[in-house]
Amino acid sequence: MLTNCQRRWPLTVLCVVLATLLVIALAFAHAYRARVEAGRYVAVITQMRIGTTYDVAVKQLRDADISVHLPGECHHECLLDLEFVNKWQYKLHLGPPMALVGNLGFKDEKLVYKTTGLGGSNPNSASVRESTSTVSAVRVHQYKIAVDLSPSDFTEYRRLAYSFNLKCLGSIRQCSTDEFLPTVNELERITSK
Repeated sequence: MLTNCQRRWPLTVLCVVLATLLVIALAFAHAYRARVEAGRYVAVITQMRIGTTYDVAVKQLRDADISVHLPGECHHECLLDLEFVNKWQYKLHLGPPMALVGNLGFKDEKLVYKTTGLGGSNPNSASVRESTSTVSAVRVHQYKIAVDLSPSDFTEYRRLAYSFNLKCLGSIRQCSTDEFLPTVNELERITSK
């Protein structure tokens, strides 16, 4: 006759396997959610102009259903930091750490600069920087792509500059530098003219 422990063993193993699969599925779902939110952020930030007021910028982000943690006061100078990350996927060793990070700098309640970057724990990354004094240019190093964007440049260059490959966010493998911003060759061609 089987003891209670012997009868429950297969059920216990089944519960552990199901719980593990559920945790893995939730980690990938969280990474997918971060990717979708990052996509909404990139869509908003691509069109947001330097000089936009703080209240309008926050409204645009909230209208796009992007969680924004606001500083206590933003009258003279402040910074909004936004991060979209595959935290649980990384913690469970199901993929490399990856994040899209956005920084919006305000002075006297007006947007004076913005940076957006996609990268992880290795040196590979791609970033776009836009400020009142930026001139459109591309710098490609071995592991980094840095795109400067003029605040008055609303040509095809802007769309290409913000064409981050958000599939890297939540991927089970590490993306290479040129995968972060697949349009880098086209950006270099445009700036070399």
